[in-house]
Amino acid sequence: MNLKEAAELVGLPRSIVERLHKDGMIDDPVSDYDLKGLAIIAFVRGRIWYLRRFLAPLSKRYKQKIIEEGDLSRAERYALSCYLNAEEGERVSIEDVVQRVHYHLKVRLTKKQIVKIRATAYDIRRKRRSNPTQS
Repeated sequence: MNLKEAAELVGLPRSIVERLHKDGMIDDPVSDYDLKGLAIIAFVRGRIWYLRRFLAPLSKRYKQKIIEEGDLSRAERYALSCYLNAEEGERVSIEDVVQRVHYHLKVRLTKKQIVKIRATAYDIRRKRRSNPTQS
């Protein structure tokens, strides 16, 4: 059975199964042994009790970062860091971020994506300023 079929069978996103294969955790074609492991991952995925235990060793700040950046691609996370790492009062233009992302990651983000990311960065910074002990 190939990776796509295995993902559909156990109810996992194909990207997770492909990443497990890329990291050398499962084979393609998927063996019965691999399929059993995928079924376990599918079972614990999204269950709060397990998530809490998996996240427990991480710092509070890192857990917050995971939540804030959870739905962003690698290029979008890089763009977000451009805004978050800017000095207080420094102006970072949309065009500058588009160029940085393209230069470092060879990906083109649209201005619409950058505007959304910039708004997210401002929200994050606003929260940090209003609650400095949380960082």
